[in-house]
Amino acid sequence: MQNFRKQMETHQIEYKEKSLGIKEMGLWRDRCYPHILPKRKWNLNLWENIREEAQRYFNSNGIAWHIQKHNLLSSQIMCVNIFFPLRQHLDILEVYLTQYLDGLEKVINLDFEYIGPPDTKDPSGYRNYFNETGGRGQNRTSSDIAITWEGKGNTRNMLLLEFKFTEPGFGECSQKYNHHPERCLSSKRVINSHQFGPTECYRTEVGRSYWDKILSSHSPFRKELLTTESYCPFRYDFYQLMRNQLLAHCVQSDPEEDFNKVDFGVIYYDGNEVLTRMSRPFEEERNPLKAWLKLLKNPNTFHVFTVQDFLNTIEPKLHSDLENWRAYLKQRYNL
Repeated sequence: MQNFRKQMETHQIEYKEKSLGIKEMGLWRDRCYPHILPKRKWNLNLWENIREEAQRYFNSNGIAWHIQKHNLLSSQIMCVNIFFPLRQHLDILEVYLTQYLDGLEKVINLDFEYIGPPDTKDPSGYRNYFNETGGRGQNRTSSDIAITWEGKGNTRNMLLLEFKFTEPGFGECSQKYNHHPERCLSSKRVINSHQFGPTECYRTEVGRSYWDKILSSHSPFRKELLTTESYCPFRYDFYQLMRNQLLAHCVQSDPEEDFNKVDFGVIYYDGNEVLTRMSRPFEEERNPLKAWLKLLKNPNTFHVFTVQDFLNTIEPKLHSDLENWRAYLKQRYNL
């Protein structure tokens, strides 16, 4: 039996040939692949009813398309295909999220590649909590989706979501320019060096302030568990989760913003078993979405959803003008 990714790859090749009428293979790193579109035709990866509008929206907001936007397995493209049409139907999101977000009364906005609130002092135009380079969707901690919602008493709240399709994990801390990667294998060494110096963390050396936030008195993490494993807790499976959880925490704690609550969560394609199986356990737990809860002071600030549950829940409430969209998702992604 084919594994999940191979199943999805096979399905996308069939969609490309039968629905798009394209047999030409696409290039990635100088190799040809049947599940990748020719770069000049990358926008055919988007649902035709949002194709032009989504491109205008990304361009006008300075949002970068991922480098593999022509890959039919792109999670960013899938995320846009599912959620961009719902920007005109925010009440549909309320149907689903009211069962998870206490006090939700109204969803008021949905955005993509969120990196923080606007800030004219930073070259990117947005608040830069971690001293990162880049901008929305590129070389920056970016949540795939940001849902702003109104709660009781007109409180302003936000849910940041990381979207996953066929990815095997939540990213590792890159070792490309780290000339001493062996130091990442000692969690106590990394943490103690940050407190007493000189730092043993490559990310801190290049100016990132993740550890400042992780070890602060207001940290969202249970700091006593950071040395549970021998290696840095964010070296492997937790790296992307850490950055997005910190982003949610920083936005909520920002004195210049008026957010009452900012949560973080993951929405993924149910069936991607590799995503939910870490290469290394944390406190004997190998599911990163379960293990992550152990690290948080307040586990209620983290949510896990599946794409299938989301679509199945909202389907009975869909407006008639979303019927074609729903049919497209079934054809395109077997959803």
